[in-house]
Amino acid sequence: MSFLVGPAPAGWREIPLAEACDVVAGPSNSMIRPVDTDGVPVEVVAPKHLMYGRIADSGTVLVTAEASARLDRYRLIPGDLICVRTGDLGKQALAGPEHEGWVTGTACFRLRPEPSVESRYLLHYMRHPAVRDWIARNASTATVPTLTLSTLRTLPVLVPPPAVQETIGDTMSALDDKVALHREIVEVTERLRDSLFPLLLKKPSH
Repeated sequence: MSFLVGPAPAGWREIPLAEACDVVAGPSNSMIRPVDTDGVPVEVVAPKHLMYGRIADSGTVLVTAEASARLDRYRLIPGDLICVRTGDLGKQALAGPEHEGWVTGTACFRLRPEPSVESRYLLHYMRHPAVRDWIARNASTATVPTLTLSTLRTLPVLVPPPAVQETIGDTMSALDDKVALHREIVEVTERLRDSLFPLLLKKPSH
């Protein structure tokens, strides 16, 4: 059979994203309005914090204790996915144990997969070119691209058997780890290059 991402073996099924996971839009700006004093620190994940499939950072916001309690619905647990809903659509990241309790930002969606859907598989499915194209085609054509919650919930998701999802998740995550390592090597080497050049100007070899 042929699905959004192409042909697939018999027995695989395609379901709406709303059946594959719980999809929640981030809280309104008024819910995370900062206070100057006596606030409770909250780690908020915005689109700029999503880098190469990972949550690279967060922004700390001080809110009232009441506001912090109201944000519980938007807090992350390991295995959740964060997706951009306004701006740079098509960016996703997977939450790990270190991100537990962080809050989904206003411009993001939080996806919490059902037990039948493996988180890492879903992350890489969302990064498939055909899925990215679907998101782009179904987003608003306003100045700032925006994807609505109701639209995202209709995204077709191909669901292989659990063992296949696990294998795909293992394989793609291992490649992601290698990419991250090489990216770190490049960044360190670039910093070394940039710091070395001024020193060479001060101490010419001859």
